[in-house]
Amino acid sequence: MRAWSVVEPGPVEEGALRLVEKPVPVPGDDELLVRVRASGVCRTDLHVVEGDLPVHRPGVTPGHEVVGEVAGCGAAAHGFDVGERVG
Repeated sequence: MRAWSVVEPGPVEEGALRLVEKPVPVPGDDELLVRVRASGVCRTDLHVVEGDLPVHRPGVTPGHEVVGEVAGCGAAAHGFDVGERVG
């Protein structure tokens, strides 16, 4: 999958984010895999990108307000169908 990733925290204008290829995650038993179609990035995300707040894991992808489609379901995830829009 393609994702914007914090390579080295710093000013956004100086390339702190890079478009990278990452492996598609496998959902856990009670999780959904969502193909993200749109994601909001808030000011807190930008603080992480720019290094004002610590990065909790290397290569973090900012954004947490997502809308997409269910691409996969864990064994215990019920009530969702592949292709269903979620947010």
